[in-house]
Amino acid sequence: MLRGRDSRIFLSLPVCEPWPNACPSCKKFLLKFASVALILFLVAGARGQDMKKLTEPESPSVLYKLDSSGQLVPLESEVVRIKRKFHAWGFSGVTAVYQVEGEKSRVRLKAEGKPEFVVRLEGKVDPLEAVQFYHFDELDGSRVVPIVDFDILNRMSNFQVVHATVDFNAEKYGSSSFKLISVQVLVPGEYCLLIKPTNKSESKSPGFCFGIDAAGN
Repeated sequence: MLRGRDSRIFLSLPVCEPWPNACPSCKKFLLKFASVALILFLVAGARGQDMKKLTEPESPSVLYKLDSSGQLVPLESEVVRIKRKFHAWGFSGVTAVYQVEGEKSRVRLKAEGKPEFVVRLEGKVDPLEAVQFYHFDELDGSRVVPIVDFDILNRMSNFQVVHATVDFNAEKYGSSSFKLISVQVLVPGEYCLLIKPTNKSESKSPGFCFGIDAAGN
């Protein structure tokens, strides 16, 4: 019962047996108390999640490296162009390559674990279809990766870029972004993530590049 004393209010509970031998009135009070405590706990947890809101890209179709603290690290933004490399002046066929100017990226990462990236895509786009991830080679002052071969009659070969393709998984990140996770540990070298153009005839794509340095470098 509530009892007034010296202008203060005190809660007086009857002396009772411990649970489960408590009287009905004490059991009812304890159940109400437990319910209120649970609600307060859930509200506090929800507020804590709001405080830890994930950082997402402000602009669509821009890729970032996700560091261990949850911050977005900008990658090197480049234009990746499709070029043709002729063999014996074209008499032995031609290889189409993706090419980026400069042998090395100015963004350097350490060779540690499986890196994660974040991207926001417009519309209902599958990130596994919209993004390509390649390990580039250094060649004649640029970075290249072969994508298809043609013979002298301009017939496409069965060329595959399995050795240069980096497999990755994708999962929802925040309210409108995706997290891309490399399937394998990346070896030292040069890498680029490409956003595929919506127009198939386009000969260039936005790329986001970085280099992996060997441990200790």
